[in-house]
Amino acid sequence: MKKIFMVACLMTFAFMVSAQGQGGQGRGGFQQTPEQRAAWYETLKKEAKLTDAKVAEIRKIEDEYQTKMQAARQGGNFDRDAMTKLRDEQNAKVKAALTADQFKKYEELQAAQRQRMGGGGGRPN
Repeated sequence: MKKIFMVACLMTFAFMVSAQGQGGQGRGGFQQTPEQRAAWYETLKKEAKLTDAKVAEIRKIEDEYQTKMQAARQGGNFDRDAMTKLRDEQNAKVKAALTADQFKKYEELQAAQRQRMGGGGGRPN
């Protein structure tokens, strides 16, 4: 009986750990796999009619701010205002890099992505 209980506990623990590793919502935010990120940039390129150079520029901006946001989350000290400020700075840089139509499409695609992730993203509407 003890063995069955231990196996059940271990399976429950393994399930909880794997669910967290999938990058779900929460304090850590949604973490995309490399395949999901590649698909995002391919969709962005196609839908917003971006060149490879523009996609690379947007990716560099997003990577820079992803690093800053991860650093801001360290130590369990989540500051929503700081995250909003970082997101606004990122959007300003992206907006400067794109035409008005491209940026509008970028925002639409991001909104659709947040919707698919369950409305998360920590961004007030």
